[in-house]
Amino acid sequence: MTTNNRAPAGEWVIALPDHPDAAAVVAKAGPTTRRVDHPSGRPWLIGHWNPIDLRVGSAGAAASVAVFGFCSATPEKLSGIAARAGDVTALDDLPLAGSFHLLATVDGVSRIQGSLSGLRRVFHASVGGVTVASTRADVLAALTGAGIDRSRLVMRFLLSEIPLHTMNAPLWQGIRAVDEDSCLLLFPDGRCRIRRRWEPPVDDLPLTEAAGALRVALADAVQARLDTGLTVTADLSGGLDSTTLCFLASRGGRPLTAVTQLAMDIGDDDPLWADLAAEQLPNLRRIKVPRGTLPAHYSDVLDRFPPAEEPFPGVEDRPMYRALAAKAAAAGSQVHLTGDGGDETLMGGASGVFELLPTRPLTALRRLRAYRALEHWRWRDIAKYALERRDDYPAWLAKRAEGIVASPLDDEGASNLVQLPPWATEEAVGLARNLLREEAEKTRQHGHNWTAHHTIWGIRLCASLVRAATPLYAMAGIRVTSPYLDDAVIQACMSARAHERRTPWRYKPLLVEAMRGIVPERCLARSTKAEGSNVEHDGLRANADRLAALCDESRLGALGLIDPARLREICTGFQFRLFTPYAISITFSCERWLRDLEPVTADSEAKSGSAS
Repeated sequence: MTTNNRAPAGEWVIALPDHPDAAAVVAKAGPTTRRVDHPSGRPWLIGHWNPIDLRVGSAGAAASVAVFGFCSATPEKLSGIAARAGDVTALDDLPLAGSFHLLATVDGVSRIQGSLSGLRRVFHASVGGVTVASTRADVLAALTGAGIDRSRLVMRFLLSEIPLHTMNAPLWQGIRAVDEDSCLLLFPDGRCRIRRRWEPPVDDLPLTEAAGALRVALADAVQARLDTGLTVTADLSGGLDSTTLCFLASRGGRPLTAVTQLAMDIGDDDPLWADLAAEQLPNLRRIKVPRGTLPAHYSDVLDRFPPAEEPFPGVEDRPMYRALAAKAAAAGSQVHLTGDGGDETLMGGASGVFELLPTRPLTALRRLRAYRALEHWRWRDIAKYALERRDDYPAWLAKRAEGIVASPLDDEGASNLVQLPPWATEEAVGLARNLLREEAEKTRQHGHNWTAHHTIWGIRLCASLVRAATPLYAMAGIRVTSPYLDDAVIQACMSARAHERRTPWRYKPLLVEAMRGIVPERCLARSTKAEGSNVEHDGLRANADRLAALCDESRLGALGLIDPARLREICTGFQFRLFTPYAISITFSCERWLRDLEPVTADSEAKSGSAS
């Protein structure tokens, strides 16, 4: 499939090697608004960005270091780092808070890296025999004229246990991603090399010690946003994660505007907890958004949007994000803090209980009984989980690749199937199977056990959601940001003993311990979490006709990946099983994305609605 290769909108950076042919790449990229040169005078960084988002420090004719995003480093500090850098490999453990890309050029060798969560990513491709890197895959796709990779697109509507490396693989042929725990080195001869820069910590710190590190990391993360001098707003959902950020952002009596979304679900007690926190926050201005003022799920699914880097995961929520961004923008927001990532970093993707079985079996069994009661686990599922952890991740993935199916969507996920929805074609199943076989041969397990691997998987999946929402807020002039996804916060959380940071008897004990004295005890006492599935079902029913319309001339159908008639039948017949809403969401996310990539025509412009 060919794509619309016009220059992408929004902020982006291309990093070029200190190579004579870099000038040809600059010419091919077309007009750009910003440029920073290597000490040699050749182009180093080009693209579109706000000057406040890129800071550069230099040390004579030898080295320059830059950060793109939220970072605690000033240009003066970056100059000091550049002066001390003997080479680019000496920049692995810089004590910098925030969420940013790190870019450096030392003696002709360039380095670029994103964040551990994957919120800030790095991609690379060959352009005229020279390796070029970028902060966005679609930028390189436009530069190289790359088409869509069908096999990778299939990965975007997999269900259940999504393979870690494939879930965020760029969807463009010839474009490659740098692993989040690695950096890319660009050499003056046009070659590149990927270098590992981080290993997940061994989770052996007692809870109180890890909480001390988290307290510092979170406070520094919020301060890095405040130090920009931009107007900062925050979510105040009532959840413990967003409440913590509000108290950190308002320390010292600093004024804060917070957005509270009122009850979206029957039994949702979020607003009550938000009110309790608001009573204790000084100089707080609140924006309360009533349930009835937010657009329904899927209500803009027929609207054309500017081409995006990748499908918007959770396309049903796009109208809500746009509405909330507009509310924050009307209050003058330039930076908006969210609590996204709190669940994934603070508790992790698994309980750690299975790692306890060999060394502390009695403790593990006690916790398993508690989890069984709390999570409705079955003993046969517990046994299956334990047995599966005897394999490392590559072996696990190889087995799942052979067993991939188009599922009826009624399995609760306990069997850890890698599934496609029932409207996936046999060709799609075959493409997925072959890609997962290839992945199993080259992948690796992250961390020293399955708990660490699942924690990283959850963090990166969450980061992909935030990353996709970023352009929606940017359209309203806002930088949306999630401090829980910062590198230092992830390091602090993953250092804690897994069975202590997540237990069946306490809710987010690591954050509670870290925030004592900052967040009031009454707020720290919360042990519930809201759930909103009935709202999603209402949106599906209210907009079934819109979803059916997307089945007409389906782009996924034209690629041979889905059976549009089967998808239409399920959407309009409300044949919903446990995973049906999720499967519908991720499928139409891909469908909508493919349509948005198509060149704008007079006909499409007329049909695009207000979003165009």
